[in-house]
Amino acid sequence: MEKIDFNATNFSGFDNNEKILIDTGVILALANEYDAWHNTVKNLFNKYIFSEDEVSQEQNDGEEQEEKAIFLFINPTVLNEITHLADKPFKQYKNNHPNEDLSTIDPKDVINNTINGVQELIENDVLLIVDGTKDTALKQIEIFKDIEEAADAVNLSIANEFNLNFLTVDNKLVNKMEKIKNKLSKINRVYYTTRIHRSY
Repeated sequence: MEKIDFNATNFSGFDNNEKILIDTGVILALANEYDAWHNTVKNLFNKYIFSEDEVSQEQNDGEEQEEKAIFLFINPTVLNEITHLADKPFKQYKNNHPNEDLSTIDPKDVINNTINGVQELIENDVLLIVDGTKDTALKQIEIFKDIEEAADAVNLSIANEFNLNFLTVDNKLVNKMEKIKNKLSKINRVYYTTRIHRSY
């Protein structure tokens, strides 16, 4: 299992046809502007994912650069977590910015914007849906004590079953994954970054 910091200076993007399961924290950060990870995740998507859908750009030598196809997956558990946690980033932002006047912002609008943003990503096939099987359920049972979080065990069992790489901003989870990498042998790469890239 290769760990790759997507904010490292030598990171140059994802491979063509790479398949990646996206963790809840990444999607929540992308869809919610108040999330502490929003800027770094938005930059990652703008540079390496959304830009891949644009027309091919000219390379320095004049040859056309081949467009990359990147397949991003979530599962119903991720969607469930996003709908459950949609109000959390705004609450955390308010707690960390006590001198900022946020009285004109309706928390319900923030929640709706977050959910609508995720819905749009699904409707436009930016996010594809993958679901569990009997084998993923058995893997989930095998690893849940090591992982300690039920939703994380679901995500990792699905990623492992379908040979998907994994993208997260949860460094504790990355450390847990590394400790049981022999049980997650089909996850070749884990993309993560460090807390210094949080906004607050």
